[in-house]
Amino acid sequence: MPTIAESLAQQLLDAGAQRVYGLPGGENVEVLDAMWRLGIEFVLVANENSACFMAATEARLTGGIGIALTTLGPGAANACAGLAHAYLDRAPVVLVTAAADPALRDQHSHQALDLQTLFAPICKYTAELAPTNAHARIKQALRLARTGRPGPVHLSLPNSLARATIAAADDSAPPGKPAPQNPPLSEMRALLVDKRKPIIVAGLGLEPDRPYAQIRQLAESLGAPVIDTPKSKGALSATHPLFAGTIGLTRDDPAYALLDEADCIIALGFDVVELVKPWDYQTPLIWLANWGNHDPRLHCALELVGDIGDILESLGTRNAAPAADWGAARTKRFRQRLAARSSPDAAAGRITPQAFLAALRAHTPDDIILTTDVGSHKIFAALEWPARQPNRYFVSNGLSAMGFGLCSAIAAATVTRQPVVCITGDAGLAMVMGELGLLTRLGRPVLLAVMNDSALDLIRSAQRRRGKAAVGTEFTNPDYRRVAAAYSLAYHKVESPAGCAAGIQAWLEQGTAMLLDVMIDPAGYPTNPR
Repeated sequence: MPTIAESLAQQLLDAGAQRVYGLPGGENVEVLDAMWRLGIEFVLVANENSACFMAATEARLTGGIGIALTTLGPGAANACAGLAHAYLDRAPVVLVTAAADPALRDQHSHQALDLQTLFAPICKYTAELAPTNAHARIKQALRLARTGRPGPVHLSLPNSLARATIAAADDSAPPGKPAPQNPPLSEMRALLVDKRKPIIVAGLGLEPDRPYAQIRQLAESLGAPVIDTPKSKGALSATHPLFAGTIGLTRDDPAYALLDEADCIIALGFDVVELVKPWDYQTPLIWLANWGNHDPRLHCALELVGDIGDILESLGTRNAAPAADWGAARTKRFRQRLAARSSPDAAAGRITPQAFLAALRAHTPDDIILTTDVGSHKIFAALEWPARQPNRYFVSNGLSAMGFGLCSAIAAATVTRQPVVCITGDAGLAMVMGELGLLTRLGRPVLLAVMNDSALDLIRSAQRRRGKAAVGTEFTNPDYRRVAAAYSLAYHKVESPAGCAAGIQAWLEQGTAMLLDVMIDPAGYPTNPR
């Protein structure tokens, strides 16, 4: 029989794991060695949170799982925010940590934490491995991470037991919940038959099924506008005449106006964890997702649980008769009104967010992967970035954790070996600046666009809207030219739209990592008081 470390490594490999992100300790040596012997790549990060952010992005891109590894005590504790991101952003991440030697727990408390108690609130499953339970618990963790609404799981392994031989494996399938009994599709057809203004809301639960063709077919057959949330941007291309915008950033996102007019809402993979505004619609709602309508339960006329694409295929095309002023006509007027909005002129030596995003879209391919960090730039980018292909936009939105952007970009470039753009605030970059060394070491073609305004602008804007002083929200940035040089990164400073375009084009031509020092004028952010 294999050792616990060998069984863990083998089951991770069998589940599709190609690499693990982490920061090890001496207590992980057996697990690391077992993974190395099976050819699982280890990516050394500078902070344990980064490992979880990277693992979450890998899981979403591959449709499988992401693996993170830390030592016990401080290493495990440092991973909490990253694991909380995986929990609220619904990512199937497996966190493997070391644990204190069980034989010494009554005598020795150095770095000893009750890891199951620590991680239980932010995990679907947490367990410590021992010879008598290891195989079954690893199997259970991998199953739960991807069953129903995805989420993180945690396994701890004392190094003193890692070389222990496991008990005989029980490969019988664990008892699961009974399959939900869906109402017949005839009920959905009947509910839609007299609706003149249906609308579709696409949420984060579209992966890994990827029912994008079926969503487009449904929208076109119903004449239904499609609204996405930040984590589902691109589910319907922003160039499609039925695309109607994004919700989930502020309480008055423009696309809510169309939801207010709709007479039926079709929610596909929807999860209100992305919304900052409570969902209080009484409009008939059709819930269609891989998991049930709960946590919280939404007022719902019809609930269907299962593979979204399969259900939409079974539904077929509908011969709908939408209102004359609905569908493509309504979205066209809506988009024209948004396009007519004016943006402030930039201060001297600065560039507006609008000009920056326009240059980025104009000079990058349709399938560019974009990651963002958290702050004013996240809200603006999620609302305004015209995503043209699905699963190419990555953000921490359920938790909204700063530090995510760069880590996600590194993982995305590692998985795809394609150019990736990261938009980050200067404060978010400061939290994970050590990962610039990893970016250099891996040689990934990431454009790191730093929104340089020397402030926590989203919080400062809230202070200004309330007539308060900017206390605790402004700081002095380092010289990013020297930072880039220290990490052997290309550097370009942006102070105008022309300079922005030149920097993006230079990055694409060079094919290496670049730090784009964007001297942003935050007056253009929608959260900034006018």
